[in-house]
Amino acid sequence: MVINQSLPYNFGFTDYVDNGGKLVSSGYELAADANFKFEAVKLVLDATITYQNSKIKSLELINSDTEFLLRDAPSAQYIISVDNPVNAFYGYKTNGIYSSAPSSKIIGPNGRPMDAGDVIFEDVDNNGIIDDNDKQIIGDPNPDLFGLVNAVLSYNRFEFSTLFTYNVGNDIYNYVKYQSTAMDSYANQSIDVLDRWQPSNPNAEFPKATFGDPKGNNVFSDRWIEDGSYLRLKQLTISYTIPGIYKFKKETKFYITGTNLLTLTKYSGYDPEMMYQSDPFYMGIDYGKIPHARSIIVGIQISL
Repeated sequence: MVINQSLPYNFGFTDYVDNGGKLVSSGYELAADANFKFEAVKLVLDATITYQNSKIKSLELINSDTEFLLRDAPSAQYIISVDNPVNAFYGYKTNGIYSSAPSSKIIGPNGRPMDAGDVIFEDVDNNGIIDDNDKQIIGDPNPDLFGLVNAVLSYNRFEFSTLFTYNVGNDIYNYVKYQSTAMDSYANQSIDVLDRWQPSNPNAEFPKATFGDPKGNNVFSDRWIEDGSYLRLKQLTISYTIPGIYKFKKETKFYITGTNLLTLTKYSGYDPEMMYQSDPFYMGIDYGKIPHARSIIVGIQISL
């Protein structure tokens, strides 16, 4: 496995690419198809389901002071560590908002005491200080299962064809939601922040609005990690075929095709099926790229 090794500054550069790890990928793929026919009705089904599990088995790091590697992305961080998934999200876990001042003094990620309206971060080492030692894996952008389901139903001259795709078990960092609910600048915010902490709304979903985020409420955490599972009607085609009348024409097919007509998902972003760029260190981060377009095509196909 290719990794970026860290070097001391006196080398003149701080990292270099090295075959410094081992990665094991295992899994299975199942495919099935079936054909049914009853008089003029014909149904063809086929489906696939794929399970893939990739884990890091070893790292040979030059820097012996650490047992893992961290990679930064804009407002996010990945961890590369043994016996864990590739490019797991690494940050803080949260447990709601302080409705009132905490009973004991808690120092937040920015080194200031937390107060009413601030985020409750999980104190892993239970020392009253939220720092790098409290970071942990908060999500995995790799899916557990993925595949497709295709069905074609024919009746006399009519044909209905559908293609569904799905993804199960992957996490997405919703960067768009992070930017639109941070409440730490003059940038426009979403309507969601109306449910922010205020003395009159102590049980709010979002923390209080604070310019510049002095307490660190907006550090990378599971507040913006969401389930990216989805089921999508990728394509639907309905057609009607007229047999040939003249010798030079075999048949004429009239059809209408819809693409990306329906997506079932709990993900609150634009589109759960997204990829920011080919760089694996941006895997699972939604920076707000244009979602897959929905389209409808009406056509005529003439076979000569």
